Amino acid sequence: MSLEASFLTLEQLVHVFALSKTATAIHIGEDAKIQFANEAMLHIWGRDKSVIGKSLEDALPELKGQPFIEMFAKVWREGLTISGNDTAAELVINGELKTFYFDFEYRAIKDENGKVISVLHSAIDVTERFLNREELNQAKENKELLLREQSLNEELAAANEEMLAINEELSKSREELTLLNDELEKRVEERVKEFAESEERFRTMAEGTDVLIAVSDVNGKPFYFNKAWSKTTGRALKKLLEKGWIDLLHPDDKEDYLAAHRNALVDKVSYTGEFRVKDAEDNYHWLLKKGTPRFFNDGSFIGYISSCVDITERKLAEKALQEIHEELATSNEELSALNEEITSSIEELELSHRELAISEDRFRNLIKQAPFGICVIRANDLMVIEVNDEYLEVVGRKREEIENRTIWDAVAEAAESYAPVLQNVVDTAIPFKAMEHEVVLVKNGIPKSVFLDFVYEPVSNGLGTVSSIMVVVIDVTDKVKARRAIEDVEERVRLAVEAAEMGTYEYNYISDELTSSDRFNQIFGFDHNVSRNQILATYHPLDKNLSDEAHEKAKITGRLFYETRLLFADQSLRWVRILGKVYYNEFGERTRLLGTVLDVTEYKRLQQQKDDFISIASHELKTPITSLKASLQLLERMKANPTPLLPRLIEQSTKSMGKISELVEDLLNVSRMNEGQIRLNKKPFVIAGMLENCCGHIRQEGKYELVVEGNETLEVLADEHRIEQVVVNFVNNAVKYAPDFKQIFIAVERLGDVAKVAVIDKGPGIAPDKLPHLFDRYYRADETGAQVSGLGLGLYISSEIISRHGGEIGVESELGKGSTFWFTLPLS
Repeated sequence: MSLEASFLTLEQLVHVFALSKTATAIHIGEDAKIQFANEAMLHIWGRDKSVIGKSLEDALPELKGQPFIEMFAKVWREGLTISGNDTAAELVINGELKTFYFDFEYRAIKDENGKVISVLHSAIDVTERFLNREELNQAKENKELLLREQSLNEELAAANEEMLAINEELSKSREELTLLNDELEKRVEERVKEFAESEERFRTMAEGTDVLIAVSDVNGKPFYFNKAWSKTTGRALKKLLEKGWIDLLHPDDKEDYLAAHRNALVDKVSYTGEFRVKDAEDNYHWLLKKGTPRFFNDGSFIGYISSCVDITERKLAEKALQEIHEELATSNEELSALNEEITSSIEELELSHRELAISEDRFRNLIKQAPFGICVIRANDLMVIEVNDEYLEVVGRKREEIENRTIWDAVAEAAESYAPVLQNVVDTAIPFKAMEHEVVLVKNGIPKSVFLDFVYEPVSNGLGTVSSIMVVVIDVTDKVKARRAIEDVEERVRLAVEAAEMGTYEYNYISDELTSSDRFNQIFGFDHNVSRNQILATYHPLDKNLSDEAHEKAKITGRLFYETRLLFADQSLRWVRILGKVYYNEFGERTRLLGTVLDVTEYKRLQQQKDDFISIASHELKTPITSLKASLQLLERMKANPTPLLPRLIEQSTKSMGKISELVEDLLNVSRMNEGQIRLNKKPFVIAGMLENCCGHIRQEGKYELVVEGNETLEVLADEHRIEQVVVNFVNNAVKYAPDFKQIFIAVERLGDVAKVAVIDKGPGIAPDKLPHLFDRYYRADETGAQVSGLGLGLYISSEIISRHGGEIGVESELGKGSTFWFTLPLS
């Protein structure tokens, strides 16, 4: 008996796996089709053996949306092993979705060539172990929290004892400070009131405008943003203070802006700049920024105040008054806290006094150095009490012309339109905001129309009465004119695109959305917007790859260009030319593509027609030139010893030259017609007489009989030579296309006030699909060349001649019964 052990069969191996206590399954394919699962695995899944042969998603639908199906696909595609411990999975057991935890492994099994042939799936249910460990950890945390709480209680008791001792000392100090506090309290109340009014005016000004205002310290770090910043950027004020806004700058503008800001900060000078900032919806706003340095009265630098005007689109601030009241309430709370701190020590009171003085100076400096116009008007008599240089520049006045005068004495030209508005703000305490109002102001004695954004903001005293009106004004004349100029350019571009019959489109690389114009949809055979895949479905099968190749190239160059064919359901073919420009985000990633599409079918047809004509012309000229060359070579050889062949060679040379001359004459006639150089020498003549004398070359050969029928006396006013050219062309065509029929009929008749001439043959006729094109330039009915020679210009030239005479030309034909070419001419 042999001691060598034999290998297990496939069925035995499967039986061994089936008896294993470890949950095991074998899967095939990217969709993880189940080939084998032992009882332990089926128990975990809560399924029976009916799942064998199904994909994992079909067998366990609840796994859809969980990571396991994609893990199987990755293992199958890349031939790797993925495992995990304490991994959560949601499974339906007995009709209820529950969460279990597993240690699992997905291992790719490969053949001897390294190709993945299956995925071995093993799993161990560790739900009980996981939950026990979680409970243990929670118990440890609870214990630590209890110990920490006990320690804190002990520390708190000790702190209370210390506080009692401190309170006793403070009560003694408080008695000593009471008298001093009474005296200082009145002074503080006055300064606090002044500070509140100062802060109120600044906040009213800053929060009541759409101008983006920020204040920064000596290091250039902002410590204040108004709400216009939040509205424009979509970023909360708190986040603006924490993170700033530099990351929202457009990549193309960031370097220039930071350089300008750094240079200005070093020299402590003003700076301006235009740049783009992204909002919450990833749209960019163009901002015009002006930064102005701030100084104390002693000349020490304290930072910058900056303003930005949205020169793209700006929105009116809503609920500004409500927000201002909320901020005032917050300021009152802060001032109350400050008052409590003042009572604690003299040093803090003196420090607060100095801070109040600094705040007053800061407010006055803000008004003076603000990069936009500010004018403060007393409510009861409309006297101007404060005005900055920016306001004087806007209204075109000197300081002495406006300070300590009523506003309508100072700016009389605006009184008629805006005096009632200003008075209404005083009476109702409701602010008035104007955007891009056109105002006529007198500057240097000359009326000038300007566009202004301005606000009449009421400022109330402690009794709720309007004490003054703060006017904030910005000259937006350049912006309005620039926008109108842009709108004019856009309208011209739109008209140009429509005139060129171009379609326009925008493709979003991120969302795969295609937005197209009506002309774009029409070119691709649609009457509404469709997806990019639907557009690509119209491409000719041989051109399917052109779009992807062009987009890959455009990823590098930034420009998209290619031409492709469109094949429609009716098998009609159309050529289109597609252009586009790629736009990128700050990370260099493609975001969108703007472009045009143009139907170039007619251009392609003309281009093909030109190529065909060149080929035809080369072929037609080559034959007579070759014959002429051969004849001349033979004549050259026999010039010393003429032979009986000489007359025949001369005749052949003459015939070749005649053919060349005929072809050249056709080309010259087309060129002259296109340039309008052919002149008609119209004279009265009898048509029948011209017909009897024309086509001498046909009559001399004697192969064909020309039969003239009809009215023999009918007279027309026309260019006899050109009309004869048309008739000869018709007769030549009859000879070419009906060579087996020896009679060619020419009929003349009168139809009302026109004469009609028809050339009739009894040949094979012309196919109906070719009849509409016979008079097109370069068209030849028999493109094989078996019967036809020539450039395809004869009938085109004939139609031009008849058209210039004011007549009509046409053809009637039936297969097997012959053709009739006819034209009409006005009678003399």
